[in-house]
Amino acid sequence: MKVQESFTVSEPRAEIWAFFQDIARVARCMPGVEDVEVIDEENSRVTITQSLGPLSATFDTRMKITKRVDLELIEFQATGRTVRGANGNVRATNTVRLEDAPDGGTLISLDADVALGGMLGAVGSKVVARQADQITAAFARALELELGGTTATAAPGEDETDGATGWRRLTGRGKS
Repeated sequence: MKVQESFTVSEPRAEIWAFFQDIARVARCMPGVEDVEVIDEENSRVTITQSLGPLSATFDTRMKITKRVDLELIEFQATGRTVRGANGNVRATNTVRLEDAPDGGTLISLDADVALGGMLGAVGSKVVARQADQITAAFARALELELGGTTATAAPGEDETDGATGWRRLTGRGKS
């Protein structure tokens, strides 16, 4: 399943690029992350819990950065299996692109090709797409807070309220 998301943050591209080079900082902004082990500059291991429709699962995930183009692009692969909750596995190829936003700041575009197996694969692409919207919106807001900036804005047509709901549902944190 293909997933595409984008959002704009107020910080300049160089600052966002530096942020994405620090896996531990990125993980602090990702809803559902419970633990991160940075193995080396290209590899990490992440424990993350996500809900898809009525199912919830905790994944032991291995991530490998496969390509970097300074200030423009990061590609990485993630493979994981469930260690708690609904049985399944995940495999994803991800691309994060950075561009100067027309009104200043940085446009962050995320493209992913995600494959879910087991019970999780049965929930359907609409549920996965809705969850991706929520996680991206929550990540965008957390990134802005981490960098001390203003609130990130969703791309035109995206519902900015979904992310806050998703963040609270996934982590139990946030304002009501």
